[in-house]
Amino acid sequence: MNDLAPDAATPRSPGGAGLGIAVGLIMSLVLSAALVYSAAKAGIAPGVSPLVVLFGWVAFGSLLGPKLKRFLAIGQVTGSAGAAVTAGVVFTAPILQIVSREQGLDVPPVDVPLLILASIAGSLMGFGFVGLATKRFLSDPRLPAPEAVAADRLIQTAVSRPDERPRVSTSLIPGLLVGVFVNLGEQLRWLRHDVETLSLPMFGGAERAEGGAVGDVDLPVPLSPLYIGIGALLTLPTALLIFGGGLVNAITKGYARAENMPDTTFRWVGGAAMTVAVVYSLVSYVLEGRKSASKNADATNTELDESLLEQTRGTQRMLFLSIGLGMALLVLMMLQVGAPPMAMIVLGVVTLVLVSLLSGLGGLLSLQVGSSASPVSGTVFMGMLVLSLTALQLSMSGMSGIVFLVPLVVAACVAICAANDSSQDYKTLQLNGYRVSDGFKGQIVGLLGGSIVVPLTLWLAHESNLSAGGIGLGDAALPAPQASFFGTVLQTLFLEAELPWGPVLAGVALGVVAVAIEAWGKRRGMILSSLAFAVGIYLSPEMGIGMGMGAFARFAATRSLGKTTHAGILVAAGLITGYALLDLLYGVVLVMQTPGEVGLTEQLSVGSADAFSWVPAGSASTGIAATILIATLTFIFFNYRTRSR
Repeated sequence: MNDLAPDAATPRSPGGAGLGIAVGLIMSLVLSAALVYSAAKAGIAPGVSPLVVLFGWVAFGSLLGPKLKRFLAIGQVTGSAGAAVTAGVVFTAPILQIVSREQGLDVPPVDVPLLILASIAGSLMGFGFVGLATKRFLSDPRLPAPEAVAADRLIQTAVSRPDERPRVSTSLIPGLLVGVFVNLGEQLRWLRHDVETLSLPMFGGAERAEGGAVGDVDLPVPLSPLYIGIGALLTLPTALLIFGGGLVNAITKGYARAENMPDTTFRWVGGAAMTVAVVYSLVSYVLEGRKSASKNADATNTELDESLLEQTRGTQRMLFLSIGLGMALLVLMMLQVGAPPMAMIVLGVVTLVLVSLLSGLGGLLSLQVGSSASPVSGTVFMGMLVLSLTALQLSMSGMSGIVFLVPLVVAACVAICAANDSSQDYKTLQLNGYRVSDGFKGQIVGLLGGSIVVPLTLWLAHESNLSAGGIGLGDAALPAPQASFFGTVLQTLFLEAELPWGPVLAGVALGVVAVAIEAWGKRRGMILSSLAFAVGIYLSPEMGIGMGMGAFARFAATRSLGKTTHAGILVAAGLITGYALLDLLYGVVLVMQTPGEVGLTEQLSVGSADAFSWVPAGSASTGIAATILIATLTFIFFNYRTRSR
């Protein structure tokens, strides 16, 4: 236990807990809404617990005195919970819109009440199962728990060295302003989204189309504070692996164009690689768990106070009640989509078993590699396959089978993501000497708040994209990479499409290579997630390039593969939040706009308003502006080393 742990009476003291839940709930609502856009665009929802702690320290560090530590410890549990719901919903819910469009059917709107029901059901089940399993996975001192350790160090610094609070005027505020103004420039068409696209001629002399060779490999260099900010919150090895997957994506697309293969080819390559990586993670965890149990069977753990993991019978009853209530909502949800009785019973039981297994696994893997690098997509993919095969055995097929299955997948994914987040948060409580059960109230409050806000924001994102002339979820502006891949798989299973064995086998081979690299890194004490590489394959190349730029900027400042400094977290969070919040505001304006009315963008964009006719659009100056922006961000990151220690 760390040297700042309170005495035996402190964990029972209520000081700071109520305020921590209240402030955490506000942060949970704001972050979960903002991250809907970033998750739909970038396909990654980074862990935000250290950000919540840092914001609480900056905002309340000089006011709370001795209550600060408990306030921060409880606040980070509540404040990060909504972001878990964001990942669970955005990774799965757009499946229905994407599949309907690709099948040439009418695209349904986002069903907000059904998604709220699925999110609450998943939150309650994930909360209950992980709460019951805390003693199992928090009593192992070998698990590094990177986000928990980062949050713990922030809390220790806040309590012992309060004067080291980073200044928001040189970190969060500049990041917010850059995020807002770059997004504004893109919306008003004063800036292009891409700085430049590098085309590498490959695959032989294919005929030209639209100015470029059909078989060329295109590498777009993005002007995106969103991607740079997410990359700055990832470790450099994780960002490099995602970047490597993006290169495979670009090569696969170029090859597919040259060979007249479907546009979805890269999804199969990435999905097959992800399956190999998930199977490796499962087998590796089981084998390492047995070795650990054998090695520590007669040993006494003196590093951690396991009494902090104890639960009263009343607490355990509450957790079982949460699981039961979640199942009841799951049944209500299946009734709402018109499921036959036998399907309700069988799939309800299968979902319960899957959530119990995969939520525990998600929590454990998160403690191994961190919530940002944890294989949520892969774990959900395995669960979706089991549910799909079960549904097919019940003679459920076609679009009706997909319509029925998607809410179940959403609920399961929310449960897994809740476990992914809460395991880190509970570990932070333990490291600070507080009972883990002290965080249960904040966790469920944050999850329920996110379960309401996230479906509403996803509806807004879909509708505002339609209002702007896009195609909704699955559009280039909102690609929802995980949902796009899952939708491709479901179409193959339920609509009798042919499985493309060539890309699948290529993905399996790449997955084996990625696993070999992860095993090599593990022997040398490095985390080289094979899942990060697989995820990078079905993210677009520009995302991988942008995240790599952000991670390199952070590395240049800290000279450390994994270190993220206090000011660095705030700058990165500002870039992400500023960019995403303007998307949110712009979406509200578009949805409230009268049909047929000339929109704000059209009024202010170049060529529509003489007052702005001096602003260059789509010219070489865009590249110059982007270069200046990236250089400035790199300079800011360099100064983290001297401004915060």
